[in-house]
Amino acid sequence: MVLIEKNIKKTSDIDFYLKFLPEHVAKAIAFTDDEIKNNLTEIRLRANAPLSLTANKENILIDLNGRRADIKNCIFTSKSELDNCINNFCDGSYHAQANNIKNGFIITGDGYRIGVCGNIIYTNTGDSDKSDVIIDEITSVNMRVNRFIYFPDCPIVNIIKENGLSGILIYSPPSEGKTTLLRFLAAALSKGLYGLKKCRTALIDERREIYMKNKMGGGLLDVFYGYKKSDGIDCATRTLNPDVILCDEIGGLEDTQSILSAQNSGVPLIATTHAGTFEQLKRKPNINLLIENDVFVYFAGITLDKNNIIKYNIYRQI
Repeated sequence: MVLIEKNIKKTSDIDFYLKFLPEHVAKAIAFTDDEIKNNLTEIRLRANAPLSLTANKENILIDLNGRRADIKNCIFTSKSELDNCINNFCDGSYHAQANNIKNGFIITGDGYRIGVCGNIIYTNTGDSDKSDVIIDEITSVNMRVNRFIYFPDCPIVNIIKENGLSGILIYSPPSEGKTTLLRFLAAALSKGLYGLKKCRTALIDERREIYMKNKMGGGLLDVFYGYKKSDGIDCATRTLNPDVILCDEIGGLEDTQSILSAQNSGVPLIATTHAGTFEQLKRKPNINLLIENDVFVYFAGITLDKNNIIKYNIYRQI
């Protein structure tokens, strides 16, 4: 079954990031046209390299006036400018973020997650099988622009209204809208939007990139913020008696074991994973184990077309 859904009522956190950037960079991004701003998904800074924006799956360079540019006249970010941004992200305490940084990200005081990479050093911990990781120098940062989008005619919402809560797995290649859709479903279920019954909803937000308090707060939503998915699923099942659990990007063995345990307790799961087709999905060993154990009743493959409209391919487990 193929269904089409238009995106409306978009809100995002672009303005939040601008305060961390060099003034001329922030102004240039603010000057970009509405087509870029409305579809912006990433802001990337690299030491002594071009500033780049990602919108509509396109990598865009801009000049000081926010206009599209080529490599000859685009904005470059100096090493000192990048270092200053990183210091701002860390609120002046790089060492307080050391454990996060070695895992590839910084968490700001407002809970935003900034991806980082750079020069890595492996250090011996005394165990011949293990080593610690230190990023000696950060050379790139990636600010993902979180968006909240209302989907008034979402087919997944219609399925839940007609058939009640059940396991649903949303899959797609990267950057096709899985997390945005999951964010909306968490708000819709916890607040009873669009004809849904209010549900005790547990959201496992391991990477701190799903929950948006200003858009998702105020409902029956319990957020496991920063928990590993396996720990969050176990804890939610044992202590909070949720009607439904939501989590992003499952696929690991620990995730699978915790999900199977939750399934045995009767708590349905709505989750996402990476896969281009249903056939690819079934070839992922841990996901296939969940399929074989009837964890999911519905499978929703999603893709974005060139107009940022989500196309759904929905399958029901027989």
